[in-house]
Parts: sequence; C-alpha cells; structure tokens
Amino acid sequence: MAKVSVFLVDGFETVEALAVVDVLRRAKVNVETISLMDSKDVVSAQKIKVTADIMLWEASFSDSDLLFVPGGGGYKLINEDEKAKNIIRSFVEKDKYIAAICAAPSIFGQMGLLKGKKATCFPGFEDKLEGAQYSSEKVVRDGKIITSKGMGTSIDLGLELVGILVGEEEKISIGKSIQYLP
Repeated sequence: MAKVSVFLVDGFETVEALAVVDVLRRAKVNVETISLMDSKDVVSAQKIKVTADIMLWEASFSDSDLLFVPGGGGYKLINEDEKAKNIIRSFVEKDKYIAAICAAPSIFGQMGLLKGKKATCFPGFEDKLEGAQYSSEKVVRDGKIITSKGMGTSIDLGLELVGILVGEEEKISIGKSIQYLP
C-alpha cells in the first residue's frame, strides 16, 4: 500500500490539505499527517483546529512514497525549518515524489529543486519558483515533483496523486464517486 506523509503547520490552508488527504484515503492510500508544531493540534489559516496523526519527531519517512506540503501562510514556517527542508531534500535524493500546492511550491523553488522543471503555484509566487518553467495548468507533474495552483485545484491534485500512487483506474473511480468526474 502506498504511503503519503503530509506536513501540517499553523496557518496551513484547510481545503488544500484536507481535500487531498480525503481523496487519497478514499483510494486506500496510507496517509500520515505530521505536525511540525509543538503539539499534534494544528490550527489552519481559517482557524480550524486539526489533530495531526503524529509529531515530526515520531515520523519515519523510510516507507513513505510521497511527501505533500499544503499551502497557506504556514508555508513560511516550513520554509524556515531546516529539518523539514532536509526531509524534502531526502525525498528528492531517494527519487521519491514530492508535492506542493498554492504558495508551498515556492519552498521547492527556493531550495533549488525546480531548476529546469515545469511547475505551477498560486498567482504572485511565480518568481519564487526559481529556475522553473512556469505553467498555468491546475496541476503540473515534472518527474517526481507535482505542483498545484491553490484551493480550487485541491481535488485535481488529490486525484493526480491517486493516479500516480494507485493507478488511473482508481483515479477515475474516485473522481466519479465524489461527483467530480462525469
């Protein structure tokens, strides 16, 4: 079974995180939400309290296939967290998938991970996709890096990740079951 690790910090965008987690869990993907804060309770940008599955210090990423970073103002906390960035780097070094949405792809850009890659982000953050070829598509996959524009593209991103991790048939099945695809 595929496993996805999800970083959560105060200020994360509620729908971007939870819609993707929801779609992945519907596809029976093992999703582990990980708090980078001082407790498992994390507060979204919309002031919704979410309890993460585990704390960062408890997390093992050895069996994770993909690391997902939601957007929202909390992306700044991840961008300033060297441990979190080292984990992102380790996924790239181990040829594992990384995904980000909204402002969060800027973390990858500022880390130099998008050089020569196609990527997208929330409008206004394009200059932080350092070295990337910007695309206006809802979801962009270039190799093992997947980026998405924002809250309105959360289901698109979730379905793309299901397609990658579980397969196109399951992606279509989930898309139809949630009334997203015809």
